[in-house]
Amino acid sequence: MSAKQDTEKRKPLMKDHHLLATVLHDSNDAITVQDFQGNIKFWNLGAKRMYGYTKTEALKMNIRKLAPRNGREDALTLLKRLREGEKVRSFEAQRLTKDDRLIDVWITITTLSDEAGKLTAVATTERDITERKQLERELLELREKEHKLIGREMHDSMGQMLTGIAVKSKGLELKLKSKSLRESADAAEICELAGEAIAQTRRLARMLYPVDIEAGGLISALQGLASSTEGLFGISCRFKCNNIVPIRDSVTAQHLYRIAQEAITNASKHGKAKKVRIGLTSAKGKTTLNVVSDGKNFPKIPAKKNGVGLKIMEYRANMIGGVLNIGRGPKGGTVVTCTFANME
Repeated sequence: MSAKQDTEKRKPLMKDHHLLATVLHDSNDAITVQDFQGNIKFWNLGAKRMYGYTKTEALKMNIRKLAPRNGREDALTLLKRLREGEKVRSFEAQRLTKDDRLIDVWITITTLSDEAGKLTAVATTERDITERKQLERELLELREKEHKLIGREMHDSMGQMLTGIAVKSKGLELKLKSKSLRESADAAEICELAGEAIAQTRRLARMLYPVDIEAGGLISALQGLASSTEGLFGISCRFKCNNIVPIRDSVTAQHLYRIAQEAITNASKHGKAKKVRIGLTSAKGKTTLNVVSDGKNFPKIPAKKNGVGLKIMEYRANMIGGVLNIGRGPKGGTVVTCTFANME
């Protein structure tokens, strides 16, 4: 085959390569390639727009520079895991721009190999999801405000009304009893039912509006949650705390409380649990919340992976920089674990 014929044959392939290169270079998403030491080898226009570094600047950088200070070693650890053959597809992370803005990104990873199949580099497609995350935060905050409003109304308005019914019923019981009328027993039963309704309302209000958290009292709030769970769901619930580092951040405490609450609700509603144990421990710079329940075994492949409750728990864990894991316990049932780094 002549050189001219060879060139003609390669033209379609060259055209496809040129088209692909143009698409990659001009993509709105940030597309990068880095070696397994984290050195950047490719940097498109989307990356320049997202992070602020020019291609010339980026090709002299290590990927560690884009990670927040507390996540730089994690970035290199991820590359090591990928080089060893671990499969990591997509995940959320935070990155630093040239002007020191912290942004939320959704990262999709592809490992690259040479003709012999040896892993040579990592390609990433990164999308700025900061605005979406902010909207999610605002929606979550709105949900919390609604919970607090409903909790206050139940405690104050409904609680007062039920208390009034209880007082009136007690008065009626005494009047009827003084006249030796048998209907006094009915009045006594109404009074007793009103008392149970008051207790139930207070438990619900406490779960919707855990006032202890606002004072930084996560441990007290979880103790209250355990107690309320027994009253509301009729199941055994205990709370245990070991070596805990005080959690003074009320936002973190709020998310952990809601994760525990959602896990308990799922255990009772879907798992038909009879016993639940809430644990809070600290070790090696990390704090772990775990909710262990008996009942139905957690499926290896959840039937509803996209359940709203699971998504909200995962999102809350992400909000505090934590990792949520849900799986089957060693003796069956379900274990929900949220682990996050202690604040310095």
